[in-house]
Amino acid sequence: MLLATQNLQFPPTRDLIGLLPELILSGAFVILLMLDLVTPPSRRSLLAAVSLVALAAAMGAVVWGWFDADHARTIYAGSFAYDRFGRFVDGIVIASAALTVAISPDYLNRRGLHFGEYYALILAATVGMMLLAGAASLIVIFLGIELLSISLYILSGFAHTETRSQEAALKYLLLGGFASGILLYGMALIYGATGHTQLTLIKQSLAGSSGTDPLFLVGVGLLFVGFAFKVSAAPFHWWTPDVYQGAPTSVTTFMSVATKVAAFASLIRVFTYTFADSTDKWTGIVAFVAIISMVVGNVAALTQTSLKRMLAYSGIAQAGYILIGVAVSPDPLGTVGSLYYLAAYAATNLGAFAVITVLAGRGEDLDSYDGIRGLAYRRPYTAAAMAFFLFSLGGFPPTAGFFAKFLVFSAAIHAHAVYLALWGIGTSVISIFYYLRVGLLMYTRPKEGEETYPWARTSLAGGGVLAASAAGTLVLGILVFLIYTAAVSAQHGVLPVPQQLA
Repeated sequence: MLLATQNLQFPPTRDLIGLLPELILSGAFVILLMLDLVTPPSRRSLLAAVSLVALAAAMGAVVWGWFDADHARTIYAGSFAYDRFGRFVDGIVIASAALTVAISPDYLNRRGLHFGEYYALILAATVGMMLLAGAASLIVIFLGIELLSISLYILSGFAHTETRSQEAALKYLLLGGFASGILLYGMALIYGATGHTQLTLIKQSLAGSSGTDPLFLVGVGLLFVGFAFKVSAAPFHWWTPDVYQGAPTSVTTFMSVATKVAAFASLIRVFTYTFADSTDKWTGIVAFVAIISMVVGNVAALTQTSLKRMLAYSGIAQAGYILIGVAVSPDPLGTVGSLYYLAAYAATNLGAFAVITVLAGRGEDLDSYDGIRGLAYRRPYTAAAMAFFLFSLGGFPPTAGFFAKFLVFSAAIHAHAVYLALWGIGTSVISIFYYLRVGLLMYTRPKEGEETYPWARTSLAGGGVLAASAAGTLVLGILVFLIYTAAVSAQHGVLPVPQQLA
């Protein structure tokens, strides 16, 4: 069980090793700020290269930590978990950050936004997400959320000369600050009810009580609202379409994936581990929010004429599907399904937004559906990649999205929550219409005389990112056992592994 060995004493060097990926990226953050002072504007791609090297080093530390963290434990007086669950999520977040950095230079140069602070803020947000994934204390959870949020507030308004970008940053700041206040208030109430901020001690305190303390119940509700805002779950999703559309597309690519992954990781760790003895108090609320998210996200996406807004509402629906796994997480299959879904969603959604970012960096605007029309005749390989990502989001086999939905729906049925599986299947059918609509527009013959853009004009970095995302989506769909096995191993850091998953 996660944190079961928290009373064991480890030397300080073990604490440092447990935070090695975060320390690497924190050091790179400082280096980037100093390099930006001496790097001429024409050479700022060097900063992207430095960021990629740092992210590669951090990924190496995560892989090493995966094997070193075979036995879950805590470091720094029980405030941070050193386990495979955290490393699983760290790997997804770092990969998302690396792919975002790789496609950013062309886009930023085209928009006149190529400043060194961009890469430093990406790394700062990544560190916050990694802290959130491994946080074993309410205080560390709040610090991680604030670090990633402040970085993303600035990145959302990075196009400071554009009104839409400033509007997105302001909305995100105001609503994000409001959500952080709710989250902190919930933490305060939980501390008041249990007398602890460490997750292990909170769990121990709840084990000897009925879990019906009104102070505790209100705290759990407020805590969930704060998390629901970060994962863009309805009805706390109102900021998402405007921020996704107004923020620079490369920023949207990053935040649409990494923020959701990190926030879900912390939500799973808190609710499925810490509040495991009082699941009957919160699973109904989570199930209700899951249904609302699936319905609102899919129905609203049908009415959109902007590709970024459609993907934003799609992300709200995807959050609902992941919440199914959380709602049935007393069954460990639910946690495994959610973890697999996070990996599949990261590869697929990042690829979809990467298509928009890459083509925007080459002078094409795909924000509106008019810009999508005839894409297959201008850029056949890019259109094929986009269609593949949309099929995965819609849950078509043999993509990662199909098996992700299959796992969470199976978990719901296994946990006797058949109604959640039925809602998920029904809303997935709705999603097919707006995903196919985009696909049909891409393969609609363009008007006579329209300019064409051959595939050769796509940058090497952009093509590499699209290929990597497509490969990840395909591999997750074909070699399911690889990530499934990793998700089972990571789940061991959240709940005891039953015999059938061991």
